[in-house]
Amino acid sequence: MKPSSLTQPFWDGAAQKRLLLQYDAAAKRWQFYPRPVSLFGIANRLEWKESAGRGALIAHTVCHSPAKGFEAEVPYVVGIVRLDEGVRIFARLVNVKLEELKTGMRMRAAWTETKPERLPLQFEPDQQGQQL
Repeated sequence: MKPSSLTQPFWDGAAQKRLLLQYDAAAKRWQFYPRPVSLFGIANRLEWKESAGRGALIAHTVCHSPAKGFEAEVPYVVGIVRLDEGVRIFARLVNVKLEELKTGMRMRAAWTETKPERLPLQFEPDQQGQQL
C-alpha cells in the first residue's frame, strides 16, 4: 500500500518507530485513522502528535484469512487496542500466547519488521502497565 499525502505523516512516524496520530487542538481530542477533517468540531485544527502507544486490549481473534501480503504468516492474532488517548486501533498482537490474552490487558506499540520493506504497527503486552 502506498501512503497518500494524508497518511504520509503516520508512515513517516512508523519508519522511526513512533506512533503519530492526528490531534484536534481545539477539541483537545485524538483521532485515528487519518482524516482530512476533525471528527470533533468545525475549527479543524488538526496536527500530528506522538502517542505514548499504550492502552488496553478490547478484543482479539485469530486470523486465518490474511490481508494481502500476509498469506505466509497465517494463522496470527489481531486485536483492537483502546489507546490511553482514547482512539481504538486494530493491529496484530505479537510476543504473547493466545491463551495469555485477556480483555483489559495492558498493551504497548511494538514495531517489528516483518519484511525489509514493512515495519507495521503491532501491539505487545505492556509489562509496566496494569490490567484495567
